[in-house]
Amino acid sequence: MKKLFAAVAVAATLFAGVTAVGTASATTPPEAASPQASVLAKHIPTYTAADLTARGASAPDAATKAAAWMTPDELLAKGELALPQDAVVIDVSLAEGTERLLDFLERSPRALVSATTGLSDEATERIGALAGRAAVLREVNLSLGSAVACAMFRSLSVPAKESFEIDVLEHHHAAKKDAPSGTAFLWSSLLARDLHSVDLKPDVTRPRTRGAVRVHSIRSGTVPGIHRAILAGAGETLEIVHTVTDRAVFARGALRAARFLAGKPPGLYTLEQMLEHP
Repeated sequence: MKKLFAAVAVAATLFAGVTAVGTASATTPPEAASPQASVLAKHIPTYTAADLTARGASAPDAATKAAAWMTPDELLAKGELALPQDAVVIDVSLAEGTERLLDFLERSPRALVSATTGLSDEATERIGALAGRAAVLREVNLSLGSAVACAMFRSLSVPAKESFEIDVLEHHHAAKKDAPSGTAFLWSSLLARDLHSVDLKPDVTRPRTRGAVRVHSIRSGTVPGIHRAILAGAGETLEIVHTVTDRAVFARGALRAARFLAGKPPGLYTLEQMLEHP
């Protein structure tokens, strides 16, 4: 059975820097478990579980520094004392790690920044329910560029969107396990008439349905992530492209989201709300 890792960090409301938690499923060290977790680990000082225990979860220096790598089972065993009340959890892992982490958060609610893709409908519903007890920011892409693109898509009227034939193309590294990406699904859901109009397995030889968006995936090389929305009209084409060249953008977005959530009342928050608070 694979060991589930969780990187635990404490988000103190008085600390201008970082507070975070990331989870991943792997038998390898946590920082190697997922690309985003690896990048996040470089931006947060890391302590062992023993270090955190020695400091005491509520000790001032533990609360103003960052993280210890712990398994969700360790979190569950420690219960309410595992993390201070003002902790912010950042989850950039794999679906199975998220589900185990939710077992802990449902017993001991803490603010959560959730960016793991490929989650089941049940896990997504559990995260939504957690928002009734803690501040939650659920986004599949923590980069600011994608947040700006989503704001643009939301601003389009239905008649404007349906004036074009729309495709969303995403290209990620060969090791990415899920397809299409969560970001591609998000973009297409914002551009389509409704969720039923998102075509995840398009037959390009068949006529299009009005208001539908076709989604295409590529898995090759070491590309961190490229998303392209193509709006093709009569005699004109509009393309919106978001290209990630450095995975640090996800870490910066995650840490900014953690600072934004610190001290917030329970609720479901978005990156667009975060952008309103520099």
